[in-house]
Amino acid sequence: MSLRFPPLAPAAERPALVTGASSGIGRASAEALAALGHPVVVGARRAERLAELVEAIRGAGGEATACAVDVTDPDSVAAFVAAADEAYGAPDVLVSSAGTLTMGRVWEMDPDAFAAQLEIHLLSVQRLLHAVMPGMVGRRRGDVVLIGSDVAYTARPRSGAYVAAKAGLETMAHQIRKEAEGTGVRVGVVRPGPVMTEMGTEFDPATAEAVINDWVRHGFGRHPRMCKPADLARGVAALVSMPRGAQITELEIQPEAPIEENWT
Repeated sequence: MSLRFPPLAPAAERPALVTGASSGIGRASAEALAALGHPVVVGARRAERLAELVEAIRGAGGEATACAVDVTDPDSVAAFVAAADEAYGAPDVLVSSAGTLTMGRVWEMDPDAFAAQLEIHLLSVQRLLHAVMPGMVGRRRGDVVLIGSDVAYTARPRSGAYVAAKAGLETMAHQIRKEAEGTGVRVGVVRPGPVMTEMGTEFDPATAEAVINDWVRHGFGRHPRMCKPADLARGVAALVSMPRGAQITELEIQPEAPIEENWT
């Protein structure tokens, strides 16, 4: 055992994998990491959006490549990790941000739809970890960032399986952190509050109204402000940029309330 840590390698020598990169927090995280100098491999199901993201990153002076991936498909995940390794070498950073949202009361949801949400938000994360973490442990370095949610401990009604999946994700992160202790691999959770992303924009008016009414009823509507994806990306960048010897295990980012001019 050594109490000393090797210095954090330059970002250019730390390839990063980002899933869910076609929009929202995943896209913003990929852009933030590329701006720091990380070669970034972006993955999502919407390949055309990935191509546009790679073009934007390269246009800003960063280094990026795209590989379409369905995180619910083991073969797709294996191909994604292999393509990333071929492009830039073994990954030193993993940001797991893939997700979709299906709203509904728990007992009213079709069981298959409920299971599909558990699959993409929880089981698929373990699939990525299984593919990437053994190599990190073997090299005695690496940063894993999981995108959690404040619903993990403040359950919001009509959120379907999302609450159960994110609660499971955060508990799993606690477990992994203990299991990885002493390996040199750091595992952190960036926990968003309300964020303005595409998730939820496809709801029909009746669903949106029912959700909002229930959230306000249970105290989740104190103010209308929401975070931007870039706010969460700053958190991701902070986790992976910490000097060796320290780690940010959990970072919750909430929107600031509007300033009231007549506040007393």
